[in-house]
Amino acid sequence: MGHLITATFHYFSSLQTFGAFLSMLIENIGVPLPTEIGYLISQDLISRGIVSYGAILFILTLGHVLGSLISYGIGRMGDNYIKTKVEKSKRIVEVHQKLKGWYKKYGSLTVFLTRFVGYVRPWSSYIAGLAKVEFWPFLLWTTLGSFIFNIINIYFAKVFLLIWRRYEVYHYLIIIIALLLFFAAAIYEFFKYLKSLRKKKT
Repeated sequence: MGHLITATFHYFSSLQTFGAFLSMLIENIGVPLPTEIGYLISQDLISRGIVSYGAILFILTLGHVLGSLISYGIGRMGDNYIKTKVEKSKRIVEVHQKLKGWYKKYGSLTVFLTRFVGYVRPWSSYIAGLAKVEFWPFLLWTTLGSFIFNIINIYFAKVFLLIWRRYEVYHYLIIIIALLLFFAAAIYEFFKYLKSLRKKKT
């Protein structure tokens, strides 16, 4: 898995600013690609003076918004092949149920809030489309949320790269921690599944 992530990072890194944009676009369409890849590429480009902070912030936000609009559009289309396939996913059904409650409580502000929830964000725009959230509020809250989310993550990427370059002896430890954080949701679901199996046995 580590080799796959490394190879993916090097591929997107070779595309430079387009790679950063593409990683955001793909993740926000609903493909589970680690967004950390795009932020690390972006911060590296900034630190090497290849692109300005303002330009990369615009590029990342554009990737978020365009990916979200594609996903939203698929959801708005109603009954189609993709909807049939996607709704067979237990995880997406769970996210759908959770977001229904959030939409009821917070309205279109939910679109903004989901920008900051990792396991919800990749499918939130699709579900917003299914829920027939109005287009302009969706675009506004998605853009605003993505803009703030990108500022936060560019900063964390800067801190990560600073630690990575300064403490080479801890590279393996940093990789392990990063992988654990990335797969935290999967690990949580795994232990939740084990717990449910134990309950059934008792």
